[in-house]
Order: sequence, then C-alpha cells, then structure tokens
Amino acid sequence: MLDVNKALSKESQNFLENLRLYLFSSGKKTAEIEDIIEELEVHLLEAERNKKSVEHIVGRSPKEYMEQLSDEMSVDFMGWLKYIVMILIGAFSYWIIAKAIKNGGIEFSLWEIIGYPFAGILSVFIYMMCFRYMASHKLSKVKQGVLLYGLGIISIALFAGLIIFSGIYSTTFIKLDNTGNIIAVILAISIFILISLWSKSWVSIIIPILLYAPEVLLKQTHYQGNVNLILSSLITMLGILLYCGYTIRKTKSS
Repeated sequence: MLDVNKALSKESQNFLENLRLYLFSSGKKTAEIEDIIEELEVHLLEAERNKKSVEHIVGRSPKEYMEQLSDEMSVDFMGWLKYIVMILIGAFSYWIIAKAIKNGGIEFSLWEIIGYPFAGILSVFIYMMCFRYMASHKLSKVKQGVLLYGLGIISIALFAGLIIFSGIYSTTFIKLDNTGNIIAVILAISIFILISLWSKSWVSIIIPILLYAPEVLLKQTHYQGNVNLILSSLITMLGILLYCGYTIRKTKSS
C-alpha cells in the first residue's frame, strides 16, 4: 500500500485521507474502510496513468461520493461504543489525578458525576460532525485550524461551565478517605497504562506526566503561589510542544 500511495498524486492522496476520515467519523468499521481505501488506491493509480481525475473514478463530486458510500455502509455501533467508553474512562482517570493533586483529596458532587459523562459524549459527537465536515469540504489550513480551535474552546467551555455550576449549586456527593484516594489514583494510573497498551502508543502515559509531574515536583521546592503555577504551566507547555515535535518528526521519517 505504501508504494501505491507514494505513486499517487497529491490530489488522490488527499481524497483517500479525507474519505478515511469521513467514514471513520461516520462510525463505519475500520476494516471495511481500509478495504475500500485499498481498492480505490488501485483504481486511482490506473486512472492517473490514463490522465484521468478523481471525479472520473467516483463518478461525481468527492463530497457526494463520500455521502453515498457512507449511506451504503452499516454503522459500527459496538465499535464506537468501545471508543466512547475508553475515552470516558480515560477522561475520568485524568479527572481523578487532577483532583488528587490540586485538591489533596478526591470528592465528587452529583452534578459532576452526571455532567462530566454527558459533556464528554457531547464533545465526541461534536468532533465527529466537525471531522465529517472537514473531510467533505475543501478548507484551507487556516480555516481548519480556526474550526478545530473553536471546537476546543467549546469543549473547554462545557467542562468549565460544569465546574462553575457544580461549585455554586452542588454539595459533595461522594468523598473518598485516604485509602480510597490511594486506590483511586492507582486505578487511574493503571488505566493510563492499559490504554497505552491497547492503543500501542505512549501518549496516554506521557501526557499525564507532562500535565501533573511539574506541579507535584514544584510543590517540593520553595516556590509558592503564582510562581509555582506559572513555572509548572511553562514546563508543561514546553514538554507537550517538544513531544508533539518529536511525534511529527518520527511520523514523517517513518
């Protein structure tokens, strides 16, 4: 597949990547998507050798082709349920670690227990709709960046609003003792490791370390208050930027 992809024009490669993203964000089975992509790669390569365009192969505009193909494929409900559950469990683990570090203990209000899963699922579906739109429309890199940035703001606003609302109108529903805190933190760390093994990626381990390790370590120094917060934020941002740069470079070289 790699040799075929390299032989394809940039237009055809972009079409295949957009089609993959569109079908994935439409909830289709990954195996079926890859079968379709492999078949189209061969047809597109033959068409390009005969000086024909993507539209000649799909028989209509790429957007219409994506929509028709998606309608003909069944939705992988169980597969997507698996992804959503993993996302929610991972987010819950971040939440536990954050509470343990920042608050010195883990406690939940009823609004948090109900609201966080709802906000998480809503965010997933918003991103799915966004990815489908991006895949089926020709957008510049700037417009794509603005769209993703806007979605990020919406997701943050959902959770921030829930935190504020919960702090004003809710009382503690569950509060763990010292033993419960330790067990919860160990469970959260174990989940990060399991997600890393499942996804075959270090990101679910590295990101929590970059987010929380600087704050924990700086608490052991003489720095206090705003200085501690600024330093930990800078270290976290620098670490994430370096990790993203390393990941991009590794992807390009592979």
